[in-house]
Amino acid sequence: MSESQDLPGAIVNRIIKASLPEGVLCAKESRLAIAKAAKVWIHYLTAASIDFSQHSGRSTVSPKDVLQAIEEIDFEIFKPQLEEYLAVLKSEKEKEKERDKEKEKEKEKEREREKEKDKDNNKDDTKSKDENKSSKKSSSSKDEK
Repeated sequence: MSESQDLPGAIVNRIIKASLPEGVLCAKESRLAIAKAAKVWIHYLTAASIDFSQHSGRSTVSPKDVLQAIEEIDFEIFKPQLEEYLAVLKSEKEKEKERDKEKEKEKEKEREREKEKDKDNNKDDTKSKDENKSSKKSSSSKDEK
């Protein structure tokens, strides 16, 4: 594990601060130790998740693999929170897809309206040209008389 893969200090500090009871402080060395432990845990969970995805014949780690790995490394206590988070995430994605579909439908309707407008304009232009030709013909026939 290289130092370039360290977790962002501001994020780690924010998580630690949110976890501490009021009036409790955390020494700088303790924050660094927690960050290092979190990094090791992430690597461990990732390796276990990769094992599950490879056993399933896939090269992409899925949420199911992570849930299985959580159990495998004896952190089942986190599984309900993770399942809840994944359900919310899936629901938000579905809502976003629906919004995107609605936007696409609106765009299609707008394109159809533009096409109709263009057709009407073309009809008006053609009608106007025909009227101009007919008025020119009638004026030229009056000139001949």
